[in-house]
Amino acid sequence: MNKRALIRLLLMLLLPLAHGCDEEIKKEFAADFTLQLFDGRTFTLSKHKGEAVVVNFFASWCIPCRAEASALEAVHREYFEKKVIFLGIAIKDTDTGARGFVKKYALSFPTGLDKEQKLGRIFGVYGLPTTVFIDATGFINYTHSGAVTGELIKHELDKLL
Repeated sequence: MNKRALIRLLLMLLLPLAHGCDEEIKKEFAADFTLQLFDGRTFTLSKHKGEAVVVNFFASWCIPCRAEASALEAVHREYFEKKVIFLGIAIKDTDTGARGFVKKYALSFPTGLDKEQKLGRIFGVYGLPTTVFIDATGFINYTHSGAVTGELIKHELDKLL
């Protein structure tokens, strides 16, 4: 068998295994949870069915978290009328540190501390910051590791709305 024939044969065999850009990624359902918020209320994910939810994992000592805080707050305010829910979850942090972060960056969306690190494990957080975009049906549409920009947040939210 000559070289060209061998290449054609390999392409014919391997082409069906190639994944294209338009292929839909299998989405995971977001696990339900309840978080005690800094303002005394609780946040339960399942109570927000029908709404897009942005969950941002952060810590007060995390430099990229500081860099993205103003973008998260700005988009939260811009999308408030569109019924998009933002939630900040501090992990690997102290109560005092996390509350100080929320105050320093004037975050107006609900925030709380995951003292036992359970939610970080459930959502597969391996670095900070991590932002999870959950659609109105409760499926995780996108998870971003690293600092987000306002443009990225809006892009992902517009896909959910």
